[in-house]
Amino acid sequence: MSKRPFVISGILAVCLAVLIPLWVYLSDADQNTGTREVPANLKTGQHLFETNCGTCHTLYAAGTDGNFGPDLDQLLAPTGPSTDPATIKATKTRVVNAVENGVDSSTPGRMPAGILSGEQVQQVADFVSREAGK
Repeated sequence: MSKRPFVISGILAVCLAVLIPLWVYLSDADQNTGTREVPANLKTGQHLFETNCGTCHTLYAAGTDGNFGPDLDQLLAPTGPSTDPATIKATKTRVVNAVENGVDSSTPGRMPAGILSGEQVQQVADFVSREAGK
């Protein structure tokens, strides 16, 4: 009996086991996943959000898929044009309030107050208010 079919099958199996995962790894994925490009002035807020908020909250612009807190793309989606200054200001105020004061701290596991402070709160609020729901 010839070993040739076994060798060919083995080579084919190794190629498929290596080449397909490599192709998937190197592909760009689909355009609805990953971090969305944001303006340069919002990059710091994006990074702060990813680091401090992304484990709990989903926000497409940050590339986060939190599993505990609300999806901010749904919760904070603008009701009017996303560039309306009044809408952005109202959303920013809401985000600043949530970060500084927490959300329902009497219930265990809810968002605690003071995750960020000072300028960092403003940077995250700017980022979220301009990018949520887009």
